[in-house]
Amino acid sequence: MMIYSCEVLTPLGGMGVPTVWMECNKEKWLGSYTWHVSTVKGVGAARNELLNKAQSSLVLWLDSDVELEFDPVPVLFEVMQKFNVSGVCAGQLTVGRKWFLEVAAEMDKLEVERHGGVKVVEERAFQCALYKREDLLKVGGFDSMFDVAGEDNDIVRRMLGRGMLVLHCNKVIVKHHVNEQTYWRKFKGYHKGFSQLAATMQAEYQPETQRSALDFSMFRRMPLKYSLYKLREKISLR
Repeated sequence: MMIYSCEVLTPLGGMGVPTVWMECNKEKWLGSYTWHVSTVKGVGAARNELLNKAQSSLVLWLDSDVELEFDPVPVLFEVMQKFNVSGVCAGQLTVGRKWFLEVAAEMDKLEVERHGGVKVVEERAFQCALYKREDLLKVGGFDSMFDVAGEDNDIVRRMLGRGMLVLHCNKVIVKHHVNEQTYWRKFKGYHKGFSQLAATMQAEYQPETQRSALDFSMFRRMPLKYSLYKLREKISLR
């Protein structure tokens, strides 16, 4: 029997999509942990507010637009204990009817297939993820400069630089619900965060990471849709 104390942290509740979908046993699962929700403007500041509110040694970051079928904490905690790492994040599948969301879901599926077990995370790892609160505090928490996106990439980079590892575990898969009406507008906003991220990179701050080889099966499965997605992405970032 695993014994742990955990709190659930949800930044920016709402966002135009249902807050934390649960397919089964919702009330029992919700009542198992203390929850904190932040509506503070700016993702970096919101995450810091939640981090400061939490008192438990473990925190589960759970974004407001994800759907879960079961309590992910026991599974993620088992992996954390086994490998003695600072954090473990779940895999994800994007949900939506639009063609560009179908492409995103296909890309997610490729990632899940490529890493069917556990791998080291190099960047985004906070949509549904269990962390040791102390380790997040050791690297100074989140940078509030990141008010749109990039705060998760930034803190994982700093953790890697301090020798802390975060793992990606596909024993838990969350469904990521996207607001189809605001998708491209938000995507353009994300570009600001990624530009800020690139500007903060320093030799002593950004460790060398190994990138997975490009999986060309994406083009075999949906070549036209993928090309249209990349074109729209390029237009949105102008």
